[in-house]
Amino acid sequence: MPRILSSVMGRINKRNIHEVSYNDRLIITDYSDSEKDFYSRKQGDGWGQTNEDPDTSFECSFQQKQPDVPRPENAPRQDKVSKQTIHDQRSLLEGLIVLSNSNVRSKPVYADCWLMGNKCELENICDYDSPGGSVTIGTAIDGEFEYNLTPIEYSYPDSVNAVIEKVINGIRERYRTNGGRIDKQNVISTARSMLIDHSDTIEAVFGRDVDAIEKVTADMCDIVYRYTVGMGVFEVLLADPKLEDIYIDAPCDKNRIHVTMNGIAGSNSHIRCRTNLVVDKKEVMNLINILKRDSGLQFCESNPILETDIKAHDARATVVGYPMSPNGDAVAIRKHSVRPWTLTRLIANGTMDPRVSGLLSFLVDNRATFLICGARGAGKSSLLSSLMFEFPLSQRILTIEDTMELPTSTMRKMGYKVQSMLIDDRMGGDNLSRSDEALRVSLRMGESAIVLGEVRGEEARTMYQSMRTGRAGSSIMGTIHGDSARSVFERVVHDMNISPEAFMATDILVTLGTVKDRRTGNQIRRVNEVVATADMTGEFLDISDSSVLFSSPIMRRVLSSSQLSKAEVAKEIRARAAIRSFLADIGKTEGEEYHGPEWIGIANEHISKSQGKTAEDVLLSFKSKFSDLTGIGV
Repeated sequence: MPRILSSVMGRINKRNIHEVSYNDRLIITDYSDSEKDFYSRKQGDGWGQTNEDPDTSFECSFQQKQPDVPRPENAPRQDKVSKQTIHDQRSLLEGLIVLSNSNVRSKPVYADCWLMGNKCELENICDYDSPGGSVTIGTAIDGEFEYNLTPIEYSYPDSVNAVIEKVINGIRERYRTNGGRIDKQNVISTARSMLIDHSDTIEAVFGRDVDAIEKVTADMCDIVYRYTVGMGVFEVLLADPKLEDIYIDAPCDKNRIHVTMNGIAGSNSHIRCRTNLVVDKKEVMNLINILKRDSGLQFCESNPILETDIKAHDARATVVGYPMSPNGDAVAIRKHSVRPWTLTRLIANGTMDPRVSGLLSFLVDNRATFLICGARGAGKSSLLSSLMFEFPLSQRILTIEDTMELPTSTMRKMGYKVQSMLIDDRMGGDNLSRSDEALRVSLRMGESAIVLGEVRGEEARTMYQSMRTGRAGSSIMGTIHGDSARSVFERVVHDMNISPEAFMATDILVTLGTVKDRRTGNQIRRVNEVVATADMTGEFLDISDSSVLFSSPIMRRVLSSSQLSKAEVAKEIRARAAIRSFLADIGKTEGEEYHGPEWIGIANEHISKSQGKTAEDVLLSFKSKFSDLTGIGV
């Protein structure tokens, strides 16, 4: 048995594997070779109590006995050790125990992900249950935010995990022997039939309540799937609706997984957290093999980049391998929102105010061209998605993207005519040339609003040519990296070689960013800027200021084409803002379904039939319609 400290406390568990690391060295892994002549188990102290139940974990400490050394004749006799010495020794030992506990790693024997640390040491921010586990968000002693996940299998007693292990091994052996299908449904069905043989063990732990046993059995079947043909712990992470990004840095077995998340404690906060998870290389290789299998794309030393969608979880994965990543495979996963983004949802979480939402809704309805600007993670795709639901139902829409983020399937279900164009590595050429070709094709597919997932380079020239000549026939929208309208102008003109005059065909630029909450320290997403291009090249007007709005070229064009007066336009903008503000407030109290795109469609249809009325009358009639449809009094 390794002896690095004279006294150290570890954990013994027959089913789960535990180890304690100190200065990157293993201290305790196996107690089978303990030398009884030199070590004795210490009893009687509160932290070292024994537990005679062989099926449960217990804590123990080992204290090294000093060998007998002859004492010099004239040396003073030390029959007793002072109380202060004992106290100092115990304080040192307890400090070492705390240090050891902070480095304890645990996992079921069939898993390939370790849990680190103890959530009780976190300064709690919030707790919630996620599909497949429980989550604690807190601040660690070193000041970092931590996402502490306990997958449900890690909380099971040893006897239950032993059953799961047997079922996993049984399914693997059955597949190796007999072959056949091994998809999710088949695995779960097989696991359920195999669990019947272990019903006595399950009932001994969870009782005989039928509903409780059924839930436990369903959970155990899901666990078996995750560790046979699923993605292991990544299935649990991807199922958490609050997570936005998942990062695994190389080498994976030396670094914790990191995540970014939103919506903590109901706020529009954007938090970067480390997790309590460290995955073995086997777990990452399993994930990569699944991505290769589902995408059909290559991933090897000669092609060390893999970018593909995880369709089952509505996410996008990017993998970088050797030699580009010399320390091993690194993975970044970007999750898409499960619920479609709308302007009412952005109002509800504080990203924008109602007046801006009303203005943007009006401009989309009147075919303005948009660029959504911001840094990565600022919410550009979320705002672009929400603006798409402001199109009239009769509008034909073409989308061009390399990652399926836009809510095209939801729009089709609502009756929109949407044609999607996906650019990926299976097409010839590089990414920029593929985007440019897709845009050229879309312009030949008839009059449509064109939505680009991201404007990067070559396609920008084609986009601005179509804007200036009117070839698109309708609105063009896209996202672009930049922290202001001015910085985007400089980038497009100087880096993408678009003439300043061509850039001015952009009608509206909306910039999103993150600001630090002074109370919590969290990053909060906000709309920082809404500007229109001015008559002078390179100049912009802040149209969030109502006194400036009608001096912009886009508003002059809208007034001319719509035959509306300034007063009528102002009333319509106020009406759109008021209805969205009402829906945002209702959604907070009655349910988030009222933030959904269906209600945006109902609101826009109601506004189109209420021309000439004041904003107050439009809102009042909409509230009456809302009560009739929902039965909720307002």
